[in-house]
Amino acid sequence: MHIRDVIPADFSETASMSVDAFWDDELYAYTNPLRAQYPNDFRDLFLRRHRLRYWSSGYIFHVAVTDDGDQDHISGGKVVGYAIWSRRGTSDLAKAWRKQTLRGYLESALLQAEVRYATLIGADRSLDPTRLAHFLSEAKEGFTKITEIWKLQNLCVHVDHQRHGIGSRMLDWGKEQAEKERCPIGLESSETARRVYLRSGFRKYGNMHIKGFPIDDVPTFIWEPNGMEGQWGMEEDR
Repeated sequence: MHIRDVIPADFSETASMSVDAFWDDELYAYTNPLRAQYPNDFRDLFLRRHRLRYWSSGYIFHVAVTDDGDQDHISGGKVVGYAIWSRRGTSDLAKAWRKQTLRGYLESALLQAEVRYATLIGADRSLDPTRLAHFLSEAKEGFTKITEIWKLQNLCVHVDHQRHGIGSRMLDWGKEQAEKERCPIGLESSETARRVYLRSGFRKYGNMHIKGFPIDDVPTFIWEPNGMEGQWGMEEDR
């Protein structure tokens, strides 16, 4: 298996993979309560999101792809996982990750308009817009005390390839970058993914309390470079 930058031809696979991997995830049980009635709408959510993040500045989108001899390998490789990162901060290092081409700017603007239109007409019938807005507003408040940080936006592994170390391999890229730049990594975790992050050296940083959410606390986790453990303390519960 190897990791490479995503390309637009991967989006169909990453969207379908997301539906299967996140079907029982408590976040999507909360934000997309009608996904069983409208599974295609649920898939389109990921398709729009992945296209937008590919073209938007500040996001780094990687996929894990099979090699010869790997399970379910096909010619050209099968996409079996993905990770989406973003870099926050005002340093030159952070700004370097947010450079954007003219085409990227135009594509991003068009896709943002498409997303707004889809929201306006209620194209995603699986979605509860009020719940999504509430969750995003809570998540936005996370890690505000940390000025320079890598944020793991999404980590997904194909359901047939889980527990094979793919998630850990994809996390390694972010840890290497954070180590070089001497800044932490932050993320919000589903209940099922907590063990993956703890095994990969993350520690609990705080909790989000979201009214009506399927679990009482949504934990936030942080990974810190060698020699900087504990420097960022703990976040107060929200």
